[in-house]
Amino acid sequence: MWRPWGKSTVRIHSASSSPSSTFSCSSFKDIQSLCLEEPPQHQSHHHQLPSPSLTRKPSVFHRVRLANSLLRTWSTHLHSHPQPPTHLRTLSQPEPNAVSKLEPDTPSPEPPPPTIHFPGAEQRVVVYYTSLRVVRHTFEACKSVLSILRGFRVQIDDRDLSMDQGFIAELNRLMGRAEPTPSLPRVFIAGRYIGGDEEVRQLNEVGELKKLLLDLPTVDPTDCHVCAAHRFVLCDECNGSRKVYAEKTGFKTCIACNENGLVRCPSCFPPPPVTS
Repeated sequence: MWRPWGKSTVRIHSASSSPSSTFSCSSFKDIQSLCLEEPPQHQSHHHQLPSPSLTRKPSVFHRVRLANSLLRTWSTHLHSHPQPPTHLRTLSQPEPNAVSKLEPDTPSPEPPPPTIHFPGAEQRVVVYYTSLRVVRHTFEACKSVLSILRGFRVQIDDRDLSMDQGFIAELNRLMGRAEPTPSLPRVFIAGRYIGGDEEVRQLNEVGELKKLLLDLPTVDPTDCHVCAAHRFVLCDECNGSRKVYAEKTGFKTCIACNENGLVRCPSCFPPPPVTS
């Protein structure tokens, strides 16, 4: 038969262990004694103050009970005051300092460019271009734009900067620039600035160019019989020499033509009627 349950006389601690330990058996019956408070140690001299190293430490059961109480209080506080996690914040709930950090770095939107108008050109298309072949890309761009616009049979006031230096100052004044001259060509439709060759091509591809030219009057596409579509003729005052003779002052510079001795064709660009 089984031996009666008794206390074991085998000690699991040596004599060198701490005298405060009372756990002397490995039996489960001694668990109750483990949970009990340890008795205070008697000191031989009551007037001697206990040193910090000899102060009794709390038991294992007391420490476990205290830890459980703290965990229960912490979990109750979290359930009563829930906070959304940082990684789940949406755009509608930005961090408090996020707006203040982004505001200085966010560039302000640029104002739209002002609209450029050509006064007195509401019934025609004005094109600033060059007929010189010095720069091939510029020459090809001017030729392409003029070819597209002439297909709509509207009045085109093509102003060649190589024929009259006054057109350069005129274009810079319209564009609000001093120097250098903007790239060519530059197109105005009904007095409104459109752009260069890229803008004209894009408008023509999407069909918007035709809508801009609908309200303009149509003209005969044949070349002018006076200037042969050159838009300039020789000056009648100096015959292109830029010098005129007067009996009192002798020769003087002609003021009726440009630096090349040319004037605008009167057939292509008739002078405006004089109103009384």
